[in-house]
Amino acid sequence: MTAGKLGRIVAQNLGRNRKNMAFAGFGIVVGVSSLIFFLGLGSGIRRVVATQIFPTETNRIQVVARKSGAGPTVPVPVDDAAVKKLEAIPGVAAVYPRMRLAIPATMALVGAHFPKKDLDRIAGLPGVSPDIVASVQALDLWMEIMADGIDPRLLGNDVLFGPFADPAPGQPVPVLVSKRLVEIYNASFAEVRHLPLISEVIIPLVPSLPLTLNESYVNRDASGPRREVRVRLVGTSHQAILGGLTLPLETVRKLNREFAGEAAASVFDSAAVEAVSADKLTAIQTAVADLGFTIDASQQRTAESVALAVTLVMLGFSLISLTIVAVAAINIGHTFFMIIFERQREIGLMRAVGASRADIRAMIQGEAAVAGIAGGLAGVALGTVFCFLTDLLAGRLLPKFPFKPDHFFAYPWWMFAGSILLAIVFCLVGAFAPANRAARLDPSRALSGR
Repeated sequence: MTAGKLGRIVAQNLGRNRKNMAFAGFGIVVGVSSLIFFLGLGSGIRRVVATQIFPTETNRIQVVARKSGAGPTVPVPVDDAAVKKLEAIPGVAAVYPRMRLAIPATMALVGAHFPKKDLDRIAGLPGVSPDIVASVQALDLWMEIMADGIDPRLLGNDVLFGPFADPAPGQPVPVLVSKRLVEIYNASFAEVRHLPLISEVIIPLVPSLPLTLNESYVNRDASGPRREVRVRLVGTSHQAILGGLTLPLETVRKLNREFAGEAAASVFDSAAVEAVSADKLTAIQTAVADLGFTIDASQQRTAESVALAVTLVMLGFSLISLTIVAVAAINIGHTFFMIIFERQREIGLMRAVGASRADIRAMIQGEAAVAGIAGGLAGVALGTVFCFLTDLLAGRLLPKFPFKPDHFFAYPWWMFAGSILLAIVFCLVGAFAPANRAARLDPSRALSGR
């Protein structure tokens, strides 16, 4: 039997049995649509984790000094000499050292002490109400500040409002805050305290703030001279420390040298090693270990753990969807058994006039494949519509929370292609036994009705 004739017969049979096939394919539509929904939701959440919460660079590793153990190995400090050795490793494009501020620091944000010109500037911002200005005036925060210094070359385009470099004497120190910290502040703290949101619009209007060095609210035994400097926010970055302020590296080195001595200013806490390409990282990691350093992959492990948890939850829901599709495949098998029983004389006549067993088998499997394609397409369409509606309602009805995305769903191409292919495969599996039974029908018995 030619492919053209087979196609016409399949189309005629499906037309005659459209009600039965629609009933049998209902489970396929439900299963595929739910699979699209959960896969889209999981892909969207993983995208937020990878790009907003724990962004990682595929061509960088974080190098730290190896911790001392029970053996004779002596930790190798990450100092200027170590940075030069790391830069000399083949495949390394750049090394960006990082240094923690070795002294405590505090910040007192008292609204009553803010200059009137700064309050007037805040009041003139779009969307700032008198209640927000009053909340700023009533602000009374006393904070212990952690800080570190970072190589400005690592920041790319994160610095938007002024240079990020060691300032001249008497000038405010430029600082960065973490994008994650800003998201948490905007989504929770600012709304509760009726404070203005931090955005690229408001950053250049934020006044310089006081930072008291070598002072601690926690450790009252902190000794030595104190000094107050002003700091000015110049941008936000994923490279900035999460729970504090990030300063230019040279500024932190100078402050450590001034307050804690030369030793504190000569040893870095870590260094980001950037490879010319991701495929060079394996060799670079081996060379780093040979030099006596350790790779710090804590943030990457955290991101992987969160992504794994999301994947496992979505996998559980996806298995429910696959179960629905599997049950639908069983229903399709029952439907085809019923159809074959009703059409056994027709099948016997086809066998009598020359149709082979392979032709009968191909006819039944062809009907199942078309039913799978139709059910898969309908399921994909229904699931996509449900995703869009859920996305729209979630954006409007859910309250703002940290890292709330603009879109909760993502739509990779493989999700649609795989769902349709899955529907076809399950339909073919469901029709396999009925197709074999139809192919084995004896023409004489089928025509005689026995």
